[in-house]
Amino acid sequence: MNNLVPKDSRLEIKFITHEMNYPLVLNWIKLNKENFKKRYPDRIVNNIYFDSFDYEAFKDNIYGSSSRLKIRYRWYSHFKNQKSGNLEFKFKRNIFGWKKKYKILNLKIDSNLKFNQLKKILKQTLSGYEQVIFENNCEPKIINQYVREYYENFNKKFRITIDTSHNIYDQRFGKRVNLTNKALIQKYIVVEFKFDRNNIDLSKSMLKSIPFRISRNSKYINSIRSVSGI
Repeated sequence: MNNLVPKDSRLEIKFITHEMNYPLVLNWIKLNKENFKKRYPDRIVNNIYFDSFDYEAFKDNIYGSSSRLKIRYRWYSHFKNQKSGNLEFKFKRNIFGWKKKYKILNLKIDSNLKFNQLKKILKQTLSGYEQVIFENNCEPKIINQYVREYYENFNKKFRITIDTSHNIYDQRFGKRVNLTNKALIQKYIVVEFKFDRNNIDLSKSMLKSIPFRISRNSKYINSIRSVSGI
């Protein structure tokens, strides 16, 4: 697998705030001079995050490693309405990020699904070195779910997403998928500002107007902390 930074890699700048500040965030987007508009209808996003037995992806993020890999299976809609999804390898090299996606059809994520079955189905969509990477990082750790809003500016160079209504399901200690026992978490929203690496200069003035402090944020890290108390 070629891990060189591709030319179409992008930057993601994130900030997290309490859900009571949602109106302030929405007002900032709507009044921005870049004329952001809703790109898609709101969607429910679900992710199964995988890691190694000893949490290498978690530790790489915590310690700020310049080269990171995150593996997840993502699908949209309510659990019971699921039809298909994507296995994603999400790479990060310094400030740049990109994904490799593998379409998965006819995979039903429910409480009857055993993890060994899930891993077998996902692995068979891969080949060669990709299978080796997955085998070394294929332990299901958590499932998170949230509602995502999509906004894009007038020339489609910048995208903003707002994630609300977060739910987290611990997957670390069972043999089957857990979709019933939710972790107790604080109510918050995550805002992500995304743009191509070629638009860094154009983004600077916009970033100055963000109404909250920009901070490192990872839904996987937040989720593990929520279920483990780390």
